[in-house]
Amino acid sequence: TGIAFDPDGNLVVVDSKNHRVQRFAPDGEYLGGFGSHGSNPGEFELPWGVHVDELGDIYVADWGNNRFQIFSSDGTLKNVIGQEGSGDGEFNRPTGVAVDAHGDIYVADWGNDRVQMFNSEGQYIWSFRGEASLSKVARQYMMTNAVPNRLREMGKLEQEKYLRRPRSVRVDSDFRLFIPDYESYRVQIYQKDVIELDETQFAAPLRNPTLEVT
Repeated sequence: TGIAFDPDGNLVVVDSKNHRVQRFAPDGEYLGGFGSHGSNPGEFELPWGVHVDELGDIYVADWGNNRFQIFSSDGTLKNVIGQEGSGDGEFNRPTGVAVDAHGDIYVADWGNDRVQMFNSEGQYIWSFRGEASLSKVARQYMMTNAVPNRLREMGKLEQEKYLRRPRSVRVDSDFRLFIPDYESYRVQIYQKDVIELDETQFAAPLRNPTLEVT
């Protein structure tokens, strides 16, 4: 379901229905894989999203087992985080995983309509649903909509702040989180430092109500 590139330019592919992860060279040569069907550590139940960090470690959203797993570049299991539920650090069908330059891990918790963040050790830090009273973020954020093809401030559209089945998550070099919001037919974009600010420390609202997306 998911794909990513490792530091050597090889393609890492989640083979969801075969419950495994495979790796291919740029010319398509098969380089190996790991994983099998099950719920034990290192096994998968319909794995979904994947991320490879700058060290080559592989992060896999294990959809059916309600967790994410971390492997070294050779497929050796390093950590298993999460279980079924709706509490902090628990998941209901996680679909995507991403890691930023600080080593913080973001997981799209599809069934719980939120994104959760963990530190590099796998410890829970915070979660947000796209609503100001819960996440301290909705006063300043942007979203893209595939129909008008525009990026715009959403601060006054209260009902559109909520995440509805976030399908994945990605983070760029500027620490912006990109979240495909499946049931709202859009991508929401958040700034990490805004999410982490105290509610009393928000910057001024966005001044550009519409920006073209290329």
